[in-house]
Amino acid sequence: MAVWQVEFAIVPRRALATASRVPLSELLDTDWWIAERLPADHERHLGALAPSATSWTTKLHTWGKEDGNRIDLWFDRGTPARMTARVDVRRLDATFGAKLLQFARLADAVLVRRDGLIIEPTVGAFGAALRSSEAWQFASDPAAFIAGHSDDDAD
Repeated sequence: MAVWQVEFAIVPRRALATASRVPLSELLDTDWWIAERLPADHERHLGALAPSATSWTTKLHTWGKEDGNRIDLWFDRGTPARMTARVDVRRLDATFGAKLLQFARLADAVLVRRDGLIIEPTVGAFGAALRSSEAWQFASDPAAFIAGHSDDDAD
């Protein structure tokens, strides 16, 4: 993942409500969708977000660019298992964002940012999540971001 991307797990609302505590380190790797159903035409909706891309494994379907806006859908034995979205904050794409939120609402899902922040699929909540991210800080002022994250003891 690139420093200018904000990564979200797309999590079924019902699964999150009934899940026992999931460590942040496992949030993006949890098979949230294994017991839930994605909309029947989910591939069409995801294809409207970004063009389909080639994957290095048959277990992963992906849309978008590696270093840009992207959706990843992982499968376990042919069943959708987990889904993530990466949002490139260098050049915000309102269409991608709107369609991502529309898909989350259709799937009755929430977005969970990598640091655990749960985002309702609304424009206001989504925008606030992007603006409060480290990726946004980097894209807004890369030099200040790097200076703020450099080790004082470094050469």
